[in-house]
Amino acid sequence: MVRRTLLALAAVAFVAWTVPVFAEEEEKAGTHEGKIVKIEAGKLTMSDKDGKNEHTHAIPADAKITEEPVVRRSPARCLVQLGPVALTVAWLQRAQGTVADGELLIVVWRGEVAVRTPQGFERAHQHSGATSATALWETVLMVSAQSETQWGWAPAVGGDAVSSAALARHCVDRLRAAHAECAP
Repeated sequence: MVRRTLLALAAVAFVAWTVPVFAEEEEKAGTHEGKIVKIEAGKLTMSDKDGKNEHTHAIPADAKITEEPVVRRSPARCLVQLGPVALTVAWLQRAQGTVADGELLIVVWRGEVAVRTPQGFERAHQHSGATSATALWETVLMVSAQSETQWGWAPAVGGDAVSSAALARHCVDRLRAAHAECAP
């Protein structure tokens, strides 16, 4: 029960910090959502979400087009794909099944980890050109607890424990830095 509670708290804190941080960037005044039709020098042609009402926008030469993150969650894993980079968080359980025996594995990747699910019938040869992702940064953390109310995440190789909120901020910072480095 304690293991599930700790994992649920970690997952909720991580998702609560990750998703809104990226959403904040897109909720600025004077913005709207739609589909990109074409990008030319100094001009962006787009339509509304339904693919209708095509219109153009003048854009500066150094403008960057942001992508909405793809978030996938399961009981023991969370994945955030942001354009050319991704962040994965996985709870690895050992044989005894106690929280003290588990590890939290966090990896920032270059490449596509959250492969988009194809629509319709899928054939094996359609994936023959796919490339694998490369780990840019990883860490393994364990639960460090003095009591049920005082606990945090500590590096498996030694170090100070941090709260779930601080860990989530650190992961988002790592993902943002990787995105800035890897973005086209």
